Amino acid sequence: MASLRLPKHLRKKLKKPFGHLISSIDELEIESEIIICVGDKTSEEALKRGIKPKICVYDGKIKRKDIKIPLVIKNFAAKEIEIKNPPGSLTDESFDAVNLALKSESNFKIKVDGEEDLITLAVIDLAPLNSLVLYGQPDEGVVVVRVDNKNKIKVRSILKEMKDEDRDNK
Repeated sequence: MASLRLPKHLRKKLKKPFGHLISSIDELEIESEIIICVGDKTSEEALKRGIKPKICVYDGKIKRKDIKIPLVIKNFAAKEIEIKNPPGSLTDESFDAVNLALKSESNFKIKVDGEEDLITLAVIDLAPLNSLVLYGQPDEGVVVVRVDNKNKIKVRSILKEMKDEDRDNK
């Protein structure tokens, strides 16, 4: 399985919010048909407020600590797929799962064995224009990314900088 690895020099860059930072999902103004939540807390908060995301991506962890999967995520009526995505990586399996979910008529829950943070990049890369991507910014709030060409270009340049493990190991 091919896997992109996050190089050290990109870690700092990715700590900065990719979009508009709000302190709570309560501040969210929804003007999009497609909403994608990345992260347990973000998915939980969105679902509690009656937002029905096209995709929820979660890993059973908050700030790298195991948590019990929130009931609202467990009870969310969506198809569930499980994927592996090691910390600091972005696997082909992650891109495939996001792509499958976006092309389907159904809503999806993507349960990640590993770490879901970098899947935000795959989501922005693959989501249709004007989708809203929500992800948590630890101790600060929720980042709202409106998928537009500028954000797609930014993400694609980051993906190019990420090392392809398979290529590097040959």
